[in-house]
Amino acid sequence: MKKDWMIKESELDDDQIKVLMETLDKSCIVAGCAGSGKSVLALIKAQRVQKEYGNNYKVIVFTKALCNYMNSGKQELGLTNDFYYHQEWKYQRERRGRYMVYSRDENGNMIPYMPSADYIIVDEIQDFSDDEIKEFLNATHKNFFFFGDTAQSIYEGLKTTLPVDRISSIVPLNMKVKNWELYRNYRLPLPVARVVQPVGVDLPPFIESTYKSKETAIPRFLKYNDEKTQIKAIHDIIVKNNMTDVAILLPDNDYVKSVYDQLKAMGGNYELRYNDRENFRNSQDSLNFSSTNPKVMTYHSAKGLQFETVFLPYIENFSGDESDRKALYVAMTRTYRNLYVMYSSILPSPLNKIDSSLYKTTEIDEIEDL
Repeated sequence: MKKDWMIKESELDDDQIKVLMETLDKSCIVAGCAGSGKSVLALIKAQRVQKEYGNNYKVIVFTKALCNYMNSGKQELGLTNDFYYHQEWKYQRERRGRYMVYSRDENGNMIPYMPSADYIIVDEIQDFSDDEIKEFLNATHKNFFFFGDTAQSIYEGLKTTLPVDRISSIVPLNMKVKNWELYRNYRLPLPVARVVQPVGVDLPPFIESTYKSKETAIPRFLKYNDEKTQIKAIHDIIVKNNMTDVAILLPDNDYVKSVYDQLKAMGGNYELRYNDRENFRNSQDSLNFSSTNPKVMTYHSAKGLQFETVFLPYIENFSGDESDRKALYVAMTRTYRNLYVMYSSILPSPLNKIDSSLYKTTEIDEIEDL
């Protein structure tokens, strides 16, 4: 059964309540691990702004998929403002009729006028460049609220990003800001956390007591003869177990389209998010987060989302470099119950260094004829 990610205020822990109760007359930067409730707090913070000061706020997230995903929480909390995702915000420009409105930067150069608001709320702040963060600061009339996790920063090398705990260093001195940190993880089951820890980069020390999920399913690392057999197994497992909250996550868009086409040919309703970088007209986005259809997308598109079951096929192609490890860490931490790591040939590093007693290597009860 699909789990409602939008929890009630009464269910927040002490650290989350402290962040929430911080007065709106002070900006804050909240660092938290995957599953610590950052997105929930961002939305409840927006709700508080709306109740006390009206609609003069903007909520920005990094991916379009997360923007759509958060719409359910937006409706539940009665938020009336539109949310923006990265590219949507980036190309927002104020117009008067047919004419673009411009202003001048500190060097006197003409620049398009960006939207602004009294309150700017940003989730997944670690994926925005330092220049983009400065744009958020410039767009803030009163205060900002940033939420992020440096361990999930997967665009390093493509842009200049900042660790979450260093963002305050570029905040103007006249803006009061407080840093918060969330330690408890409410999404990730402890058995999954144990196998994820060796994959992540620069993670804090592993403390089992900080994982609060009651789920106990052991992750499965499953080996198959070839890639096609992996995809057939995914379809069979979903059908046989009547799974309704599923993500099939791939490292890049080429794999997304190929896997989606294979699954569709096997029958059943699947959804995808696919970006064709050579011809955007071929891009497809059929994700509907109110449906129970399995969803196929990249690791990057899955940032901020959660699913009962996550399949990670084609792991044999994993390179093991730092950027890929961070992306795989994001993918593995999307589940709140079942994790299936699937591969052919050999299990690559660092996955091959994980203690084999921490995962199962057979499908047993769910499907016996693979």
